[in-house]
Amino acid sequence: MNKKNALIIVDAQRDFGLEDGALYVPKGEEVVPEINRLRAALGDVDVFLTQDWHPEDHMSFVTQHPEMAVFQDKTMEDGSVQRMWPPHCVQGSRGAMFLEGLVRVDTDVVVQKGRVRTVDSYSGFASNDGHSEVTGLEAMLLKRGITHVTICGLAYEYCVGFTGLDATKCGFEVCVVRSCTRGLSEADCATMTAKLVDTGKAVVVDAVEEAVAWAA
Repeated sequence: MNKKNALIIVDAQRDFGLEDGALYVPKGEEVVPEINRLRAALGDVDVFLTQDWHPEDHMSFVTQHPEMAVFQDKTMEDGSVQRMWPPHCVQGSRGAMFLEGLVRVDTDVVVQKGRVRTVDSYSGFASNDGHSEVTGLEAMLLKRGITHVTICGLAYEYCVGFTGLDATKCGFEVCVVRSCTRGLSEADCATMTAKLVDTGKAVVVDAVEEAVAWAA
């Protein structure tokens, strides 16, 4: 099988990457120049951008659960545990737009997620329950003959990491580039790194140069 790499840029959006964003990831703005550098170094690869795209009454928003506080976990009626988030990346809002300065071209594919009100979607492939929302990312990658994916964006221990985990389940080899991501919690980031590595199909590298060598 010939090796073919794609770049997946996860949720590089204003609400995550600006200090006045609804769900700011500390130093999230720093990923933009690093992602641009990664993209340039990888050369002519297919690029996919995931985009959180929530309805304004999404069930993960703390505003839908007056008894809860932001970042608390709530056990839902179906038994799943949902973390409470501030309203963010609402469809059509300024906060849902991609970060300024992020290099994009007409051939990039935008994959929207989190559109189903009743379930959260960390991964760019599917909702957290695996079936309520399927974005089509897997099918698009397979159609293009992709075997390896390089992943970056925001936030590492949530949408970046879960996109990586789902990519391994779909059979892709995965490289996550830490210099091109930021996270909310160092402890949770370390846990996600362990989960990715434990799949046996993912590596986590520190720098752009390491990612380029892996993709070669």
